[in-house]
Amino acid sequence: MKEYEKRNRAGFIGALVCILISHAFGVALQFFKGDVLDHAIAGDTTSTIRYTILLISFILGECLSFFLYKRCSARFVVGCTGLLKSDIFEGILRRTYVSFKEQPQGAYIAKLTNDIDAIRDRRFRMMPMFFDVVCTIAFVSAALFLLDWRLAALTIVLLTTPLYLPKLIEKRLQKAQSEYLKAVEQNISRVNNWLNGFEIIKNFSIEGHILRQFRDSNGLAMDKLLQDSMLGAVSQLITTLMSYLSYFIVLACASWLVLRGEFSAGDFFVAIGMIDLLSYPLISLAEIIRQLVAIQPACREMEQFIGKEAAVPSDKRLQRVHQGICYRQVSFAYQKGVPILQQFNFRAEVGKRYLIQGPSGCGKTTAVNLLLRYYDADEGEIVVDGTPIGAYNTTYDCMTVMRQEAILFHDTLRNNLTMYQEVPDERLIELLKNLRLDSFASREALDTEIMEGGGNLSGGEKKRICLARALLRDTDILILDEPLANLDEDTASRVEDMLLAIRGKLLLVVSHTFTLDKLSRFDGVVTLG
Repeated sequence: MKEYEKRNRAGFIGALVCILISHAFGVALQFFKGDVLDHAIAGDTTSTIRYTILLISFILGECLSFFLYKRCSARFVVGCTGLLKSDIFEGILRRTYVSFKEQPQGAYIAKLTNDIDAIRDRRFRMMPMFFDVVCTIAFVSAALFLLDWRLAALTIVLLTTPLYLPKLIEKRLQKAQSEYLKAVEQNISRVNNWLNGFEIIKNFSIEGHILRQFRDSNGLAMDKLLQDSMLGAVSQLITTLMSYLSYFIVLACASWLVLRGEFSAGDFFVAIGMIDLLSYPLISLAEIIRQLVAIQPACREMEQFIGKEAAVPSDKRLQRVHQGICYRQVSFAYQKGVPILQQFNFRAEVGKRYLIQGPSGCGKTTAVNLLLRYYDADEGEIVVDGTPIGAYNTTYDCMTVMRQEAILFHDTLRNNLTMYQEVPDERLIELLKNLRLDSFASREALDTEIMEGGGNLSGGEKKRICLARALLRDTDILILDEPLANLDEDTASRVEDMLLAIRGKLLLVVSHTFTLDKLSRFDGVVTLG
């Protein structure tokens, strides 16, 4: 977190300067209050008016400085929060696909929402406030020493006693905060899962069951929040009682100085004003320290999450395939003792087309995932142009994969097709026509907004748009996992012909529905299972 605070130090320094000026005005006007009172009691009208004008000027100066402090503080908080959120999302994108799937999507959403909000409120916002109250304490304490050193020493000793409370219950504070964040993360993960299965919930009429589960999950999160809040309330209550007790002791001492004739009415008025200025910041400081202490584990966990995986080294990326690939006696199992691939052999050359077929669960997709470096083979090896594939961290640069599930982003049709690369509209339109997407084959239609997940498209349209996207990417290997799913017979036949017409690439088609009469047009057909 210190790195984000350092990168936004301009806003923090600006806030610090403004609050120093504000408190300088605030302390000075306390003395002017006493001067106004003393001169008014003495009947000196001219001096009373002069000090009143100065008092008003200092009040305006304090207000303006505090306003500028709030602006600078807001810039600091927003800047830190924005950088943290950006780094979290970058950290997610930096993960490998397998590492990403280790956690539910809701866990990532929780980090980008609830966890960031907690760090913003309990760390970034507290930092300017911490220095605000520290400056207040420093200025008022100095002013009290100018007024009377005995009163100042007593005030500081008594009013600072509540500051030790957060440290005494540090572990309980941190535990309560961590448990709350974890409960919220689990709740958001479950909500995300339910929303992804919304159609199933409606179709099976299980809204009541899901609602009960949500109430249980949400209730647990709220219980953890209540425990955290109650612990804070107890801490705040003890702090406040201790502060007020200290306040009355100091007030009694100031009254005693008046009775002894060592304080004038104005001095007593100034002293009470100073003590008022000091008591609330000290109560606030105890709460700020409590917040900073409680959020420390969440900050450390977030830093570990962001730095968990480094970006893939550029010198270990497979960028071109010139000859082909070869599976040599490859065996793999997701669970020990349950092999999904066993002694698998397969050779494929660039410029040729291959079909991998077989029943569900026979290992077709697994064979592709091994080629994509999602997993390592338990036995045997995969070789690319004579080099074991284990020598590379990623093969994405030279391979394009299209899965059975059609994934589209909430963006324009053009951007979903080109993936933000420069591709002439003419080429896009021609490809869309070949895929029988004539209603989208125009420059105007390319600007059509695609809803999240392709919600405004039919299943077949989504599938063909994803196929067009895969065909547009110029890589040496094109992998199509069940490209004919959700297509009508006529369109499926047309897509088959398009795939069999591809030249210059290594085409791997994973399908169990390809037309039997066209299998002979493949350069190789592998049957698994």
